[in-house]
Amino acid sequence: MPYADLEAGLRSLRKSLEQIKALLAWEQLKQSEARPGHSPLLAFDSALETDLRNEYSFFLFTSVQMHSILNSGADISKVKLQRFKQELAKIEHQLYSLDLQRRRFS
Repeated sequence: MPYADLEAGLRSLRKSLEQIKALLAWEQLKQSEARPGHSPLLAFDSALETDLRNEYSFFLFTSVQMHSILNSGADISKVKLQRFKQELAKIEHQLYSLDLQRRRFS
């Protein structure tokens, strides 16, 4: 994979991570606004869980692809390869800190 494609992969992961954070924020707001016996104060898209599951799946798929490419000895310098690996690890750490792997997507 060319250098530009690896850069694009990292950008894609960053964007996906931000989308996941936004979806979690909407979900948290939805839960905080829920009042027993009342209709919701705010109307939310009922597909929130599906959107979150899809974005999480996309992130994991892209991450696996990036690892595969970086571990296959991509045709880039060792310094750049190390930088890509560090950046990928940083992005993944941010995702894993959200603790989505414990979540059960139905």
